[in-house]
Amino acid sequence: MTPPEKDPPAQKRETIHQGHPPDPGKIRSKALLAAYMAKGREKLGTFLDAHGASLPVLGVAMEQFTQSVFALPEETACKQGCAYCCHLRVGVSIPEVLVVYRELAAQTTQEGFAFLKERVLGVAAKGNTLKDAFWHTTRSPCPFLDVDKNQLCLIYSLRPFACRAYHSTDLDACQKGYDLGQEIMIPCFPLYRATTDMYSSIFTRVLAEKGFPSYQVGFVKALEILFKDKRASGRWLDNREDVFVSAKLV
Repeated sequence: MTPPEKDPPAQKRETIHQGHPPDPGKIRSKALLAAYMAKGREKLGTFLDAHGASLPVLGVAMEQFTQSVFALPEETACKQGCAYCCHLRVGVSIPEVLVVYRELAAQTTQEGFAFLKERVLGVAAKGNTLKDAFWHTTRSPCPFLDVDKNQLCLIYSLRPFACRAYHSTDLDACQKGYDLGQEIMIPCFPLYRATTDMYSSIFTRVLAEKGFPSYQVGFVKALEILFKDKRASGRWLDNREDVFVSAKLV
């Protein structure tokens, strides 16, 4: 006699719970995403093995990943000056925030860098930026959103992968979420979002495999740490200290 299954496979559980077979399209999408993820992890791992984990190397890796991001589907409703998603919490990998901070220091004047530092620390001082509720209730804009002029991102070419992944097919839904100050379901293209977000996950997983304290962090909180401690990057990269633990997203 065959004993009963204690934990049916995931696909079988879905059939039991929903009463119909899984969507073949979703199965193919998950397989495609898994293949891209595996390829990306292998590529990054090999690259770090050959060149080491330094800020310039991580910068090159981020640039290569950025160039691999698929074009945004034409059916999206997003347009220049639309900034509803720039009032949401952004989660990033530690390498992303290190590269962004490094490029800000390299590409801006001393006055410009001080200006951006003031904006980041200003938002951080308003409350717990690691909580979605903070962004929904305060409607605080990202410190890099130019709210005084054209509602454009001041670091658009450097923006994290989470920001690149945000998109919508219905601007009314975005405005509703903003006006209500709460999280709502935004119509989008799930595969595009997943294949863009995955680069952040690749960084997180591969660096963890290399022995670094690696996890997703809040973008603003992690930048606050870097602005307040100039040694934070080196402490994480060279000494593998867990300096971003207070920015960790759970």
